Amino acid sequence: MKRAAAIFILIIVLLLLWLIGILSQQAQVNEGAATLEGTIVMKENIILLIEDKGFTLADAETQSVNELIGNYKSVYKLNNAVLSGIKSGDMVKIWYTEILESFPAQINVLKIEKL
Repeated sequence: MKRAAAIFILIIVLLLLWLIGILSQQAQVNEGAATLEGTIVMKENIILLIEDKGFTLADAETQSVNELIGNYKSVYKLNNAVLSGIKSGDMVKIWYTEILESFPAQINVLKIEKL
Protein backbone atom coordinates (compact mmCIF):
# COMPACT_ATOMS: atom_id res chain seq x y z
CA MET A 1 0.00 0.00 0.00
CA LYS A 2 2.82 2.40 0.87
CA ARG A 3 4.58 1.58 -2.38
CA ALA A 4 1.45 2.35 -4.43
CA ALA A 5 1.05 5.68 -2.62
CA ALA A 6 4.70 6.56 -3.28
CA ILE A 7 4.34 5.74 -6.98
CA PHE A 8 1.15 7.80 -7.16
CA ILE A 9 2.87 10.79 -5.54
CA LEU A 10 5.84 10.43 -7.89
CA ILE A 11 3.54 10.43 -10.92
CA ILE A 12 1.74 13.55 -9.65
CA VAL A 13 5.06 15.36 -9.08
CA LEU A 14 6.29 14.45 -12.58
CA LEU A 15 3.04 15.65 -14.14
CA LEU A 16 3.30 18.94 -12.25
CA LEU A 17 6.89 19.45 -13.44
CA TRP A 18 5.83 18.72 -17.03
CA LEU A 19 2.93 21.21 -16.74
CA ILE A 20 5.22 23.90 -15.31
CA GLY A 21 7.60 23.41 -18.25
CA ILE A 22 4.80 23.83 -20.78
CA LEU A 23 3.44 26.91 -19.03
CA SER A 24 6.87 28.56 -18.85
CA GLN A 25 7.43 27.96 -22.57
CA GLN A 26 4.01 29.44 -23.34
CA ALA A 27 4.86 32.45 -21.17
CA GLN A 28 8.02 33.02 -23.24
CA VAL A 29 5.98 32.90 -26.44
CA ASN A 30 3.43 35.37 -25.08
CA GLU A 31 5.83 37.83 -23.43
CA GLY A 32 9.34 38.09 -24.78
CA ALA A 33 9.63 36.15 -27.99
CA ALA A 34 10.43 37.70 -31.34
CA THR A 35 8.87 36.43 -34.57
CA LEU A 36 9.93 35.73 -38.14
CA GLU A 37 7.89 34.81 -41.20
CA GLY A 38 9.20 32.83 -44.12
CA THR A 39 9.11 29.64 -46.15
CA ILE A 40 10.00 26.25 -44.68
CA VAL A 41 12.43 24.05 -46.61
CA MET A 42 13.03 20.49 -45.41
CA LYS A 43 15.98 18.97 -47.21
CA GLU A 44 18.80 16.57 -46.30
CA ASN A 45 17.42 16.18 -42.73
CA ILE A 46 17.76 19.93 -42.17
CA ILE A 47 14.90 22.37 -41.60
CA LEU A 48 15.49 25.85 -43.01
CA LEU A 49 13.43 29.03 -42.81
CA ILE A 50 14.04 31.30 -45.80
CA GLU A 51 12.79 34.84 -45.28
CA ASP A 52 13.79 36.30 -48.69
CA LYS A 53 10.89 37.56 -50.82
CA GLY A 54 12.37 36.30 -54.12
CA PHE A 55 12.51 32.69 -52.94
CA THR A 56 10.37 30.13 -54.80
CA LEU A 57 9.59 26.49 -54.16
CA ALA A 58 11.24 25.63 -57.49
CA ASP A 59 14.51 26.99 -56.06
CA ALA A 60 14.17 24.67 -53.08
CA GLU A 61 13.65 21.66 -55.31
CA THR A 62 16.60 22.34 -57.62
CA GLN A 63 19.22 23.60 -55.15
CA SER A 64 21.10 21.84 -52.36
CA VAL A 65 21.08 23.12 -48.79
CA ASN A 66 24.51 24.71 -49.26
CA GLU A 67 23.36 26.45 -52.45
CA LEU A 68 20.26 27.79 -50.69
CA ILE A 69 22.40 29.11 -47.85
CA GLY A 70 24.78 30.77 -50.31
CA ASN A 71 22.16 32.21 -52.66
CA TYR A 72 19.79 33.80 -50.13
CA LYS A 73 20.51 36.41 -47.49
CA SER A 74 18.00 35.50 -44.77
CA VAL A 75 18.35 31.75 -44.21
CA TYR A 76 17.94 30.26 -40.74
CA LYS A 77 18.40 26.68 -39.53
CA LEU A 78 15.57 25.77 -37.18
CA ASN A 79 16.32 23.75 -34.04
CA ASN A 80 13.64 22.13 -31.85
CA ALA A 81 10.94 22.75 -34.45
CA VAL A 82 7.88 20.51 -34.23
CA LEU A 83 6.38 20.56 -37.73
CA SER A 84 3.01 18.89 -37.31
CA GLY A 85 0.96 19.58 -40.43
CA ILE A 86 3.72 21.68 -42.01
CA LYS A 87 5.50 20.61 -45.18
CA SER A 88 8.31 21.98 -47.31
CA GLY A 89 7.19 25.12 -49.16
CA ASP A 90 4.68 26.28 -46.52
CA MET A 91 4.72 29.87 -45.27
CA VAL A 92 5.10 29.94 -41.48
CA LYS A 93 5.51 32.29 -38.55
CA ILE A 94 7.93 31.26 -35.80
CA TRP A 95 8.48 32.53 -32.27
CA TYR A 96 11.97 32.46 -30.75
CA THR A 97 14.03 34.14 -28.04
CA GLU A 98 17.46 34.32 -29.66
CA ILE A 99 19.34 33.73 -32.89
CA LEU A 100 22.57 31.79 -32.42
CA GLU A 101 25.62 33.19 -34.19
CA SER A 102 26.61 30.58 -36.72
CA PHE A 103 26.46 30.09 -40.46
CA PRO A 104 23.66 29.77 -41.24
CA ALA A 105 22.15 31.40 -38.18
CA GLN A 106 20.39 28.88 -35.94
CA ILE A 107 17.14 29.55 -34.13
CA ASN A 108 15.74 27.62 -31.18
CA VAL A 109 12.04 27.63 -32.03
CA LEU A 110 9.48 28.11 -29.26
CA LYS A 111 6.38 27.92 -31.46
CA ILE A 112 5.63 27.54 -35.17
CA GLU A 113 2.38 28.37 -36.96
CA LYS A 114 1.38 27.83 -40.58
CA LEU A 115 0.16 30.98 -42.33
